[in-house]
Amino acid sequence: MTVRVLCTAVPGSGLFLPTVPLAWALRAAGHEVLLLNNGDGARAAAGAGLPVVDPLPERDLWAEFLAAVAGMLKGDADREPERGGFGWFGQHMIDGMLPVARAFRPDLVITTTEQGAGRLIAADLGVPLVEQGIRLGWAGLEEHVVTSRRDIADYLEPTRQRLGLPEAPVEPVATIDVRPPSMGGTATDTQFLMRYVPYNESRVVPGWVALPPERPRVCLTLGSVLPALGGVGVLRGILADLSTMDIEILLALGDIDLSELGELPANVRPLGWMPLGALMPTCAAIVHHGGSATVMTPLVHGVPQVSLPKFADQPLNAKLMADRGVGLTVAEPEQVGAALARVLDDPAFGKAAAEVRDEIAEQPSPAAVVARLAELV
Repeated sequence: MTVRVLCTAVPGSGLFLPTVPLAWALRAAGHEVLLLNNGDGARAAAGAGLPVVDPLPERDLWAEFLAAVAGMLKGDADREPERGGFGWFGQHMIDGMLPVARAFRPDLVITTTEQGAGRLIAADLGVPLVEQGIRLGWAGLEEHVVTSRRDIADYLEPTRQRLGLPEAPVEPVATIDVRPPSMGGTATDTQFLMRYVPYNESRVVPGWVALPPERPRVCLTLGSVLPALGGVGVLRGILADLSTMDIEILLALGDIDLSELGELPANVRPLGWMPLGALMPTCAAIVHHGGSATVMTPLVHGVPQVSLPKFADQPLNAKLMADRGVGLTVAEPEQVGAALARVLDDPAFGKAAAEVRDEIAEQPSPAAVVARLAELV
């Protein structure tokens, strides 16, 4: 039986790109799939070879969201949205999403927790709603997810009433959990464990990336949000410390202007945008901000980690990683160098990382989960 599946998420890369492998698996199984996303999220979906519609092409909601966050951090009241929270995305996207969804006539809607519009669409069409977990720290049946789900539903209640949509249960009929069991992953009759498959967009990878390095190779990244909020300056001291170590540093910061860092140390290679999954097989460690996708990708490859978390779910992701023995989390940039030296020198971190890697490999693949999703229709 062919199932028609509508997938949606918030357009931020870290909140959308982890959903791509399941959409691939649905299409590979012969199901019809349509994604609804905005701005860079829509363009990334198209780049991943997926059918996608941008319901609000005249706006870039993620750019607006980051500008508002930056304004709040700077105390600029004029840049603050009238209401904060992830429900804001559903509020602004739903008017364009509904006509497309009604025309597509899905049998199933898959959404992330953050995109509350998926719940409204499923209710309008009378089809099952599945929530796809994409985070390590906020996932599955955890209290934070349950609370966030309800908060977003409350946020969108005026929108639901304005559009005359039927009331809908806050809870989805099923959830997908990508966490390894030793880090919280839980399987129930309505919660499906799924192997995390990294996807960080596609790029042509230089040949040397795949070759064994002459000295330990360490990836250094801050994800996509922190650099956009002006967080690159924190790297100056970190790079100065790491320049004294006998390592090769892969600096993965996207298309951010690095001029404020001055002349880079001799052991640093700036890469721009490069899929983390392509870098991890030859890396001995990674230093990062604690973003969920940035923690999960090295877990898949068994790479030890050092995390300097800042906000959102980053501290929880970093704590879960450190508690599992896969790496260390530090509070200040000045602590990164010593933590990295310890992670590289102590084989216990590599052993724990290899254990988690093997655990993830044994989890049901997206293809296996697709079969369970089809049974919900």
